[in-house]
Amino acid sequence: MRREPESAYTQFCEVCDDEKPLVQFGRRKRSPNGRANVCRPCVKAANNRANRDPQVVRKRRDARLRRVYGITLSDYEAMGRRQRWRCAICGQKAAVGDRLVVDHDHDKPFGRAVRRLLCRGENSALGHFGDSSERVARGAVYLREHGK
Repeated sequence: MRREPESAYTQFCEVCDDEKPLVQFGRRKRSPNGRANVCRPCVKAANNRANRDPQVVRKRRDARLRRVYGITLSDYEAMGRRQRWRCAICGQKAAVGDRLVVDHDHDKPFGRAVRRLLCRGENSALGHFGDSSERVARGAVYLREHGK
């Protein structure tokens, strides 16, 4: 049985069953009062539990790889194994707690743009050079003249 809150500015959380101010509930357009049924602390606790579950983490990574690059987590892992988990440019292994990122061409159609796996630094550098081999070559000349 659903209880009625004492004030128009409070509601009960469906998880912890505490009466809390409306500002502790996220917005939800489809709800009659415009607020979610679960308070923010309970949502945060549920997300923290989910983030510790390896199956949930893998499922989320797979969904993101499919959505952003058009590849599966299995495709990503196969690419990593082929590269021996080393950056395709510098050859270094990813730092502990870090992972190789998917390098992709923004101009190609979805799913056909994936090139190789790179470390974050190399991927950022390519992005800053605008994926232009001409600009990278000029940068290499500059470094030979003024660098180490």
